[in-house]
Amino acid sequence: MPSAPDRIREAVTAIHDWLTHTPNPGEAVVRQAIVLRVLHAAGFDIWNPAEVVPEETNATGNRADFLIRSGHGAFALELKGMNVTLGAAHYQQAATYAVNEGTRWAIVTNGRVWAVLDEHLPGRWEDRVALKLELGQEGHTFAGDLAALLDVDTWRAGRFPDALHGIRQRQQQRLDEARIRREKTPLVEQVRQQFGIATFDLAAQAAAEMNRITEAERDTLLGRSISVPTQDAQCVPFSYRTRTAVAHAEYRPAAGTWTVLAGSTALNRIQGEGSNAQALRRRRTQQLADGVLRELDGALLRFERDVVFDSPSMAAVAVSGASKNGWVCWKDDSGQLADAYRAKPTS
Repeated sequence: MPSAPDRIREAVTAIHDWLTHTPNPGEAVVRQAIVLRVLHAAGFDIWNPAEVVPEETNATGNRADFLIRSGHGAFALELKGMNVTLGAAHYQQAATYAVNEGTRWAIVTNGRVWAVLDEHLPGRWEDRVALKLELGQEGHTFAGDLAALLDVDTWRAGRFPDALHGIRQRQQQRLDEARIRREKTPLVEQVRQQFGIATFDLAAQAAAEMNRITEAERDTLLGRSISVPTQDAQCVPFSYRTRTAVAHAEYRPAAGTWTVLAGSTALNRIQGEGSNAQALRRRRTQQLADGVLRELDGALLRFERDVVFDSPSMAAVAVSGASKNGWVCWKDDSGQLADAYRAKPTS
């Protein structure tokens, strides 16, 4: 049986194809053809009015299109037609209903844009939008983000804040990677032409060796796959020690992810003044605000939750506070460098 993420990907593909023939459907069609379809694919029992509560007016007279109750989690869900631009009035309606029902979370959608509101955020209603997803996101990122947003087990366990942070982290990482490709590709092309290098891949390697780009930037530009270790393990433990910081991570070859584990420590510093340092500073500020990181003293930070990265270099940067080649930072239990687990370029 397909998993919930696979079902959501199938649903999103079908919805996307259907929208090419039915642009800008109204609210009733959005409800039936998009929202209920996605909720069902995610695993919510749309036939159970105690779990997917339709159009319930509460004691204060406020109403949302749905109230979703599942285990320890709940959120209000407000729907609009696809021709409606979501704004403050829609956010206020959904958030007010959510608060009166005892939950901080509300989702407002016109089928194409999905806005998550967090009543704990201060400021105007627009400022309380903690996350936005949009059907037109590049590749399959919308389906993956939506699957995480509507993960039934996460809601039932009351762990949606963790899921929210993970989605936002992946969004920021995609922005950072897009910025790297935009800013560093011309530099690599310049190196290729200046030194008569045959291919972009070789030029990127040369640029990294000349310190014109970092190892992490090179890996992003090349999009190299990561090899499955010879032991074909589902999860490989690694550690990284730098000064007084000690971090532990799990590498999952099938997914290509590196998870820095809760309890790991990181150096409380950010080296450099460039765009990479600025991006790291923004991430750390948000992680401290979200409780993902906690200051231990002037020198160290502590990971209070697991944090997933798409490369060992990005994980190493998060620990060291400086640009690093993660392939030579992380070591497995036998002391072998992560580079031994890395795919070698093929001709």
